[in-house]
Amino acid sequence: MFNDVVINMLELIETRIAQMRDRALDLLNNAGNFIDHVIEVVPSRDFTKFIAVDSGFTEVTYLGFRIAIINIALLVNTDGKGHIINRFDAILGVSSEELERMALDMEAQYALEYLRLFPVDVVLLDGALMGRNYVSKFSVPLIGHVKDVRSNRYSQGIVDGGFRDYVNKALQVMEEPLVMHMVMETYRARNKSTNTLITRPYVVGRVSDREVYGFYVQYLPATLPIYTEYVGEPGMIQHVVSRIAPLSTMPRLGYPAPLYIVDRVAKVNSDFRGMVRLIMEKLGGEVLSELRGMYLRMGLNEYVKSN
Repeated sequence: MFNDVVINMLELIETRIAQMRDRALDLLNNAGNFIDHVIEVVPSRDFTKFIAVDSGFTEVTYLGFRIAIINIALLVNTDGKGHIINRFDAILGVSSEELERMALDMEAQYALEYLRLFPVDVVLLDGALMGRNYVSKFSVPLIGHVKDVRSNRYSQGIVDGGFRDYVNKALQVMEEPLVMHMVMETYRARNKSTNTLITRPYVVGRVSDREVYGFYVQYLPATLPIYTEYVGEPGMIQHVVSRIAPLSTMPRLGYPAPLYIVDRVAKVNSDFRGMVRLIMEKLGGEVLSELRGMYLRMGLNEYVKSN
């Protein structure tokens, strides 16, 4: 009986995979009808001054208390030599969801702070711009690259009916970045292009009084396109992408190298967590000693030692 169930399940999955293949091939064959929604961007050779920002965060527990640590990493390049800046904050009483939101807001906040000290051409953030505070305050183009697309925000902003219908049909069998990959690779095959490609930008939302434009960018051929959000003059989008393109040609990556660097610098690893815990132990002084004494009297010592 059990074997029959497994066999039936495998046959059903095989059927569904065949259906997905047929629908994907049909979509691929029709992708050429929408290559006019792809824009070719020639990389600029001009030096670009930029600030790139990312964050890492964690929670450290000690004596039953939790303290959240946020590490903001900034890469500032105004003279051809990148300078790494780290900003830390320790926060009490926040949930994991609140911690992520606070980290995203702090990225924009510190980028804005250093923008006043170091005038640049563009600010690069890791992640979407929608939902962040401070985004509307930037006087230079602000661009956010989203590696992990959690919602189909770009397709929701498409105003061209034919292209929107094609994308929505494709989304029934594949994820949004793969849909754009098909269209972009079809463009490359037709036009023998190796330059950076973007999809036509659309308004995907607003932050305060500023419109947020969304599009997909493919810096290198064959790489999966990256969903990108932009705040600034819409007529400058291609120019901004052309300035970022030379920074995004790392082999097999196709992602802006400055964001790759700050991602690594911002990570909060086990060594950092251990250092924070040691600081809590050493600098807590009499307060934490009194707490441990209280826990001993209450019979909770074994519990708090494991946290």
